[in-house]
Amino acid sequence: MVKILIVDDHSVIRSGMKALLELEIDGASVVAAASVAEALHELEVSRPFDLVLLDLKLPDSNGFQGFTRLKQADPAMSIALISGEEDRETVNRARAEGVDGFIPKTADPRVIVNVVELLLTGEVFFPRVLFDGEAASSECSPRMVTRPERLDLTKRQADVYRLIVAGLSNKEIARDLDLTESTVKTHVAAILQKAGANSRGKLIAHARDMTVKQ
Repeated sequence: MVKILIVDDHSVIRSGMKALLELEIDGASVVAAASVAEALHELEVSRPFDLVLLDLKLPDSNGFQGFTRLKQADPAMSIALISGEEDRETVNRARAEGVDGFIPKTADPRVIVNVVELLLTGEVFFPRVLFDGEAASSECSPRMVTRPERLDLTKRQADVYRLIVAGLSNKEIARDLDLTESTVKTHVAAILQKAGANSRGKLIAHARDMTVKQ
């Protein structure tokens, strides 16, 4: 079962997106929260979530504060923004902060579903039209492998690292390495800590940077 957490203070958006994702994504269990505080409570009682869709503007957080608080609660969790602010500055800031994706609230429902399905595989996504600089497509298809010994990883962590960089989701990694998803998430959290990254997106960017330097 896929577990998704929607964090938005607008009830129409929460209920509409919840209904859309539960209808269109097989086996999806979608929980809705109106604030970061509610989201943190849901993490305590219902974790782990495969994906969080987070609004930037919430009653109890300012800008990227909500993202930071949720990431601290579960560093291995994928978090994407759903935002009405569709300017390049916001998108580039999101990438710099280590957000895993960006979904404009004005996007077509079918596009939203496609992006969520992509994010659930462990990929990252940012709209190409909002990019400043390199194309978004390069973020969506990471296939580069760098030498994990530079991060001082254990053998099992190195196996997980290579599969993350290859674009596999936690579920796929668990199946490939014959591990439980819980064990994979533990390894992912340890890898992120060693790499000094707070998201898969930043870990992949780290891998790209190291590949260039090798």
